[in-house]
Amino acid sequence: MTDSQSTDLRAAARELHDAGLCVLPIKADGTKKPSVAWLEYKVARTTPEQHDAWFGGDQRRGIAVVYGTVSGGIELIEFEGAAIREGLLDKVTEIMDASGLGEPWAAVLGGWVTESPSGGRHYRVRVEGADVPGNTKLTSRLAREDEYSDEERQRLREKPNARIVRVLIETRGEGGYGLVEPSSGTVHASGRPYVRLVGGPANIPVLDAETMTAIRDVCRMLDSLPRPEPARTALRAAAPRPDGSLRPGDDFEARASWEDILRGIFRPLTTRGSETYWGWADGVGGVKATTGKDEHDRLFVFATGSDFTPEVPYSKFGAYALLEHTGDHKAAARALALKGYGSRHLASVAASAATPALTPPAVEAPAAPDEGAVAKELDDPDPEGFGYDTVFGLPAAVRTPYGYRVTGLGVEVLSASGENWQRVTFAPLVVTATFEDPEGDQYVELSWIDRSLGRPRRISRIVSRETAKRGRKLIEYLGSAGLPAVEGDARAVEKWLAEFEARNVGRIPSEQLARWLGWQDDGTFVSSPEDGIKVDVPFEEQRGPARAHARKGTLEGWQETVAQLAGFPVPRVAIAAALAAPLLKPLGLNSFTLDISSRSTKGKTTALQVALSVWADPSEHASAMSNWRTTLYAIEKRLNLVRGIVTVFDETMAVTDDTLIDEVLYQLPMNHGKARSGGAFGNMLPWETILLSSGERPALSFTTSQGAAARILGTTIAPFGDGGGAVAAAAREGVLANHGHAGPEFIRFILSGLAQPNGRELLKDRHRALVDEFRGGGDMTNRRAPMVAVLVLAETLACGIGLLPYEPLSHDVWRGLFTAHNPTDNRPEMALDVLREYVAGHSHELYSATRAVMGERPPYSGWLGALASDKGVQKVALLPERVRKILAEAGYSLDAVVGSWVDAGYLETLKSQRPPHLVPRRFDGARAKCLAFTPEGMPFGEQDEAA
Repeated sequence: MTDSQSTDLRAAARELHDAGLCVLPIKADGTKKPSVAWLEYKVARTTPEQHDAWFGGDQRRGIAVVYGTVSGGIELIEFEGAAIREGLLDKVTEIMDASGLGEPWAAVLGGWVTESPSGGRHYRVRVEGADVPGNTKLTSRLAREDEYSDEERQRLREKPNARIVRVLIETRGEGGYGLVEPSSGTVHASGRPYVRLVGGPANIPVLDAETMTAIRDVCRMLDSLPRPEPARTALRAAAPRPDGSLRPGDDFEARASWEDILRGIFRPLTTRGSETYWGWADGVGGVKATTGKDEHDRLFVFATGSDFTPEVPYSKFGAYALLEHTGDHKAAARALALKGYGSRHLASVAASAATPALTPPAVEAPAAPDEGAVAKELDDPDPEGFGYDTVFGLPAAVRTPYGYRVTGLGVEVLSASGENWQRVTFAPLVVTATFEDPEGDQYVELSWIDRSLGRPRRISRIVSRETAKRGRKLIEYLGSAGLPAVEGDARAVEKWLAEFEARNVGRIPSEQLARWLGWQDDGTFVSSPEDGIKVDVPFEEQRGPARAHARKGTLEGWQETVAQLAGFPVPRVAIAAALAAPLLKPLGLNSFTLDISSRSTKGKTTALQVALSVWADPSEHASAMSNWRTTLYAIEKRLNLVRGIVTVFDETMAVTDDTLIDEVLYQLPMNHGKARSGGAFGNMLPWETILLSSGERPALSFTTSQGAAARILGTTIAPFGDGGGAVAAAAREGVLANHGHAGPEFIRFILSGLAQPNGRELLKDRHRALVDEFRGGGDMTNRRAPMVAVLVLAETLACGIGLLPYEPLSHDVWRGLFTAHNPTDNRPEMALDVLREYVAGHSHELYSATRAVMGERPPYSGWLGALASDKGVQKVALLPERVRKILAEAGYSLDAVVGSWVDAGYLETLKSQRPPHLVPRRFDGARAKCLAFTPEGMPFGEQDEAA
């Protein structure tokens, strides 16, 4: 007991009341319950008169404090006696020191401290800036068997699976109360007293709500109660594979480090034993996560603001799947297999990497069948057997199964009696190839002969093996393509195809199949259907754009064309974007948009055509060049065609609905469509691309989505300036004659690099260095830096191998284009204009010294803000919630634009404030944090007229 502690309950009540606290009397029966009905005292403080009645004379009672708003925002942090004995206080203190919370925590420890009868510690804090939360259990553990009470043992006998929990650290907050000194005797069941160790009610430290939240988070991290592990966040134990091989996820779990997985999100602060405590990577705030609590080494995040769900355990594989593959465990496992995890893994990129060469390998196209020979075989078949080699290009060794015959009229099967032939199809129908995609799914190519145009022609379609084995589904699926069969023969058709394939195992060609262009799941890259790998896209609308990814002319001719662009940064940036698209996957970057907007006669379309020529035919009649005059579902299918190849959409002004561009810009970085019933992105089709967009109007002007500017790089510089018309015309003519060579050449170089030891990490290191170089003082610049860096990296690599016939753009040029305040992101200015207009029309709602002298009452809606004069200059400060409401009604988000206002110098800032752009101002006897505008941001009076 300290010298300042009184044993007089009435004196103690007076001391507590004088400190602004609400006092309660407690029964002296060991229950620790109030001796009066106390619901009303949660909102109204008790009075000295009540204290005289409760604590006067020789009444045996205890005394308590009601916490929360009624006592001025006081919160109690309670360490139970077991927590003190088990060293949790020391552990918490060490973590606080390591996470930057040492100073406020020292204030807590040196404030008003009470020892409870159990040997615990009670600490009080006054919380500023937010309401005190209710009573909260922060740290608990399962009780040990030797700690069980008789009642708990009986409970376990009745319910063997029940959990007996011991709370170690908890709070008393809004609506709660706690006993204080000098309560003693029979007030507590143990008969021991509450003892003041340090300070008193007058020494309660004051902490802001954000710091208090961080302190609670640190305490919460010591919780050791077992939590269920959802399958989406942590691997469930799986039975070993029969062959003893290791799954990629299991291998990753054993070999990966949390530091590598969490780099850029969290940084390690301190380690105690096996447990590591993590804070934000930027150093702001205290401890936000832990790993290594037990043998499972799970990640527990306690803060919001990351992709992780708070207080849910994540395995290393679960965290990797969430961060790198938006929670898709199947995609994560494939990606890890490509990196060499697991005892069996898919082919590495080395298998598909070739030595860089400036001439792509020739691909031998299959010879077209001789129409005369086909017609002769169909009309006059060889009695020795059907000519599958002549009609379908199959090997000569292919044979007809027993009990069937094939003629120009179709397929027939011998009846069960053996006396007659029964028709199965109305034209020859066979399996001409089998395929397996990188995921292991199997497909077959069905081919048949069609004579509807008067001459025999071969039609081929690829279907899944599952479809080929279900006759009704097959006929329904291929009926519109002219499959020569009817539903009544469905079973006979599926049996025929199975018999034909079984009879010719090893004779029917088997090939690799790609369902999209770009990166495949086995690490190969398909840049064109001409690469020698069969490309069969899942949607009919994708066939045209896929075919447009073709080669014409020569690489040298394309290089001579783009050499003319050396002095034009914007077309060069577009080319860099086309080359950067395949770098997104190895660098782990999301898709993003590059927008080129200027007057219609300044070569925007030509710049996009030059970029598209890296991979495809850029002519208007080819389907690779898309237009914004389309639907969301069509856009999704177009994006779904590529994984690492650029996509082009021209003419934003052609869009029929502004929300279409808004939706695409928002969804693109997520790398898949948005699942919603009946929605345009209902199928969640995946993609991986850099979207090139152009138009007279910037793409960002179509959206009010929060944070959209951070996902888009945009420029309003005319691609060919005022005098570049001749160059633009020559460039357009050159790329129409020479295209489709540069992309495949670049990807061969990238594949060869990735196949080298640590090739992927070396590439990431170069990108990280560029990201650091292009970071700036503003949040928007920092968020755009990874996108700018990948464009710079692509151009630098391509120039380095001689693919681009000019020197790389200087970094100052790149900074001037993208990392400074971006003029295409005009939403902050548009939002500020809305606010300026509102202030101009509601200046009577601004509090000023003149209004104070005149005794004007506040307007009905309350003050909008304050108007003050500083050296003759009128300055406006506005209440943030009023600003938020004004902007929301106009379709803008304050959070989305305030950062740009700060970057542009429109708001005053104070480093001592959190956040620094909310500056304290006094008006009408109150002190409030405001958005304090500079004269440039919010001109008023004469300044307004001058502006």
